[in-house]
Amino acid sequence: MKAGQVLLASIGRHLPKAMNNRLFILISAIGILLVLTLGVAISSIAGRLLYRGATALLDTQTRQAVNVFDQYMEILRNTAMTASQQKSVKALITGVYPSPYDSYLVYRDAYAYLKNTHEFYSRIHLHVIVKDIRYIMSSNPADVTGDYRKRGVEERNWFRQVEQSPYGTEIISDFVPPVSSPLDQFAFVLKQRNVYDWNTDGYIIASIDKAVLGDMLKGTQSEDNGFLLVLKPDGTIAYCTNPVRLQQYFTPESLLQELSSLDGAPGDRNPDFYFSSAYSEQTGWRFVSLTDKRHAKTQVFTFQFLMLLVAGITISLLIVVARITSKAYTRPMERLIQFIHEAEKNEYAGQIELKSDDEVADLLHSFNAMIASVRQNQVLRKKAEIDALQKQINPHFLFNTFESIKALARQGDSMRVGVMIDKLSDMFRYNTNRDGSVLTQIQDEVHHVRNYLDIQSVRYGSRLVALYEIDPAILDCMAPRFILQPLVENSISHALEKMKGGYRLIIQGGFEADDIVFQIRDNGPGIPEMEMSRLERYVQGDMPAVADGRFGIGLRNIHERLRLLYGNGYGLTIRSTPDVGTDITVRMPKDIPGKEGTEA
Repeated sequence: MKAGQVLLASIGRHLPKAMNNRLFILISAIGILLVLTLGVAISSIAGRLLYRGATALLDTQTRQAVNVFDQYMEILRNTAMTASQQKSVKALITGVYPSPYDSYLVYRDAYAYLKNTHEFYSRIHLHVIVKDIRYIMSSNPADVTGDYRKRGVEERNWFRQVEQSPYGTEIISDFVPPVSSPLDQFAFVLKQRNVYDWNTDGYIIASIDKAVLGDMLKGTQSEDNGFLLVLKPDGTIAYCTNPVRLQQYFTPESLLQELSSLDGAPGDRNPDFYFSSAYSEQTGWRFVSLTDKRHAKTQVFTFQFLMLLVAGITISLLIVVARITSKAYTRPMERLIQFIHEAEKNEYAGQIELKSDDEVADLLHSFNAMIASVRQNQVLRKKAEIDALQKQINPHFLFNTFESIKALARQGDSMRVGVMIDKLSDMFRYNTNRDGSVLTQIQDEVHHVRNYLDIQSVRYGSRLVALYEIDPAILDCMAPRFILQPLVENSISHALEKMKGGYRLIIQGGFEADDIVFQIRDNGPGIPEMEMSRLERYVQGDMPAVADGRFGIGLRNIHERLRLLYGNGYGLTIRSTPDVGTDITVRMPKDIPGKEGTEA
């Protein structure tokens, strides 16, 4: 253990200290570990991949074959049942027709019905066997037989099976058409009995070529490397897509022994084949799919070789790229570190300029944006501090207030003089902000506005009408100081003092979703369209400066303070219509973290 620690410490001391060499060694080590891990992983999961992939595909093919077979059997059943209800077919089997001409009509209509059914289901043929006259009518003209004994129909296994069966329906796998084909077909047989003596008058047979199952295997690995087997409950083979391969690898006894160990689940006990089986709901027959293991093993080995080849090439390229990338990335990073130290000394002035088109370029762009933002915030904070000091009590407002107090004193209205002095004292106390807090309760901010408007109402009298529509639920929430009063003062300066008629100011406040929204609305002369456009651009920060230093500076100050505190989604929105009035909306979040804070 100690020897290992000493070795690691020695390696650590000799590792190159340069960033590019460390990065190169790290990526190379990861590449080697990746090769070893992939080799072990591929070797360990190869068998599982072989079994799961092959058996899952085989099981899916088996179930698809069963589903297709059951669907066709259901179609055969419905086709035969429907034909048994057709008048001409029933008359043909019973042989009941009044005249020779009626006999002609029955034969004509019955044949037309069988033919139309075949045209609708091109894979299906309908056959009607009339036992009394040993006649077969079929949708295939080649299989129409006047005396089926001459065709050896009575000697065939399927005919004996349906003759001896006590059931009214049978599904058989060895039906052979009288003439058209020597190959077995799947068929649904429906007996037609005489209702009086219960003797069999004939049969209606709906058949389909067994190739419908073989067609399912086309394009799959089972077409060339496996086969599909259909077994009846007694173990006899109903169908096999590749009888030659079946006889080559299995005897009937060995096949049944292999299948007895499956129990419906995919199996791989046989050294040559994977097995999968499922049962038909229509017939109870067992469908077994088999695929050659050698084909699956060849695919897996090919996959393993390609994976190792790709991994080797990838890691080789990774090592080359690591060397190039480590060198390319260290140069701008060293320049960035140097600039950071310079920026700290120069109070975050300047921008770093490096040509790069990768992730480092994004980093440099973000860093430059951060430097610009920090610098701007410093300027704004200093400017806001100076502006706040200058505008805490407007000298013009203070002068007018003292003149109003003087006039009231001369009138001997000592009570109103005392009220005005109290309100002015409250304003001084609020502006002083001894605790240095940036945030205050909204009720204090509203009270500050009321004091200001009450004092102004002494000067303007009935010309000034102020209405308050404040939701009591927001009064305990927190908001930045000096947000509302500057807006009210701005409205009086630019609206009331320019009006000859009555001036009305509406102050609204309430919740809007998760925000607190104030609206300061007046009925003043409004702002001309061109000036309004300049004002919006200036307040939003799209216009850095204007010739008139007083132009919108208070509005921009409030807007930038809100954005610095809460983000870009908050601040002021200004709407104005000439000769109608101006509406200023203040938006801030409802949930403020804490009751104290400092501007960033």
